[in-house]
Amino acid sequence: MSALSSPARIAIIGVSGYGRIHLQLARESRDRGEIRITAAAIINREEEAATVAELRAQGTEVFTDYAEMFRQHAGRIDLCLIPTGIHWHARMTIAALEAGANVLVEKPLAGSVAEVAEIRRVEQRTGRFVAVGFQDFYEPGTIWLKQELQRGVIGDIWSVRFLGVWPRPRAYFTRNNWAGRLQVDGVAVMDSPLNNAFAHFVMLSLFLVGAEDSVTTPRLEGVELLRAHAIESFDTAVVRSLTARGVKLWFGASHACRETVEPEIVITGRHGQACWRYEAEAWWRATDGVTTRRTLLDITGARRAMFQAALRRLQDPAVPICTSELAGRHTALIEAIHGQARVEVVPADKIIWAGTNGDTTQVPEILGLGEALRRSYVAEQSLAASGFSLGA
Repeated sequence: MSALSSPARIAIIGVSGYGRIHLQLARESRDRGEIRITAAAIINREEEAATVAELRAQGTEVFTDYAEMFRQHAGRIDLCLIPTGIHWHARMTIAALEAGANVLVEKPLAGSVAEVAEIRRVEQRTGRFVAVGFQDFYEPGTIWLKQELQRGVIGDIWSVRFLGVWPRPRAYFTRNNWAGRLQVDGVAVMDSPLNNAFAHFVMLSLFLVGAEDSVTTPRLEGVELLRAHAIESFDTAVVRSLTARGVKLWFGASHACRETVEPEIVITGRHGQACWRYEAEAWWRATDGVTTRRTLLDITGARRAMFQAALRRLQDPAVPICTSELAGRHTALIEAIHGQARVEVVPADKIIWAGTNGDTTQVPEILGLGEALRRSYVAEQSLAASGFSLGA
C-alpha cells in the first residue's frame, strides 16, 4: 500500500439514518485534525441541505452517485465509510476496494456467503482491508475478555449462550425498504434480529468461542423462528448449534416481547465461567470464586473505538479489526439458519399489541414467550423443551 497521506482522506456513502452516526464519528476525528472528509455520496441532497452545506464548507466534494465519486476520487481515498442498507454492502465495498480505498462497512458484511466470498477475493487482490462495523468487537473490555479466555482462565470452553430482547414497534419494520425483508431487488438481505440489531452479539459469541472453532460454521442442532410482525423474515429466534470441537452455542433473540432484556453472553468452561454484558461489564470467575471484572464502554464509546481502530489500521496492519473473514462466519451461520428452518407465523390470538390499535407505535408481545426464552437460555435448550407452544 502506498504511503498514507496525513491527515487521512475519508469518503462516506450516506449521511441519513445510521449514516448520521458514521458522519459524526468522522466529524469528531476531522475536528481533531486526524482526517479530511474529501468526498461524500448523498442521494437526498435536498433533505440533507444543511449537511451538504457544512461538508462543502469544509472542502468535501459532494456527489449524488457513489460510483461517480469513486471514478473521480480513485486512488485518493484512504478509508471509505459505508453505513448503508444490507443489500448495498457488498457492491459498495467492492467498488470502494476497486477504487483503491480501505473500507469500514456497517454490519453485517453482506447478505450472502457468495457476496462475502467476492468481497474477500477483491480485498486480497487489491491489498486493501475491510473492517466491519461490529462495534463491540473493538471495545477494550471485549478484547481483554478474549485474551483471558485464550489464556485458559476458565479452561476448555463447553458452551457459549447469548440472549437479548429489544421490543420493536411496527414502525421499525417500515423505516426503510429492506427492514424485515429476505431480498431487495434480487439481492439477499436476510434481515432479522440475528442479522441486524443482535448481530453484534452473535458475532461476538462466534469470536469468543475459541480459535479452533471460529474457522468453520457450527453445525445447527435446532432452529426455531417466529414471526409476530407483518414481515418476510423472523422477529424471534432460538438457535442451537455445535462447533467442530463440540462446544454448544445457544442464541436467543426477539423483538416481540414486552420486557427488555439487555444482551448478555455467558461462556461456561471446565474451570469457571465468563460473561459479557452489553454496555456494562465483562468478567470471568474461576471455580474458587475469585472474579476479575472490566467495565465496558457504552455504545458511543465502542463506536469511537471502532473508528479509531480503522484509522490506526491504515498505518499499522497489526491493529485488530473485525475482518471480512470473521464477519463472513456470521453471514454463513445466518444463511444456514434460513436454509434449514421455516418461519412460523404466530397466530393473532397469541399476540397482544401494546399501544393504539393499528398505530405504527404498537409493539407485539407473544404470549408466554418472555418466560420461555429465559428458561431456554438458562437450560440451553429449545423453546419447545421449555414448554412454549403456539398450539391451543
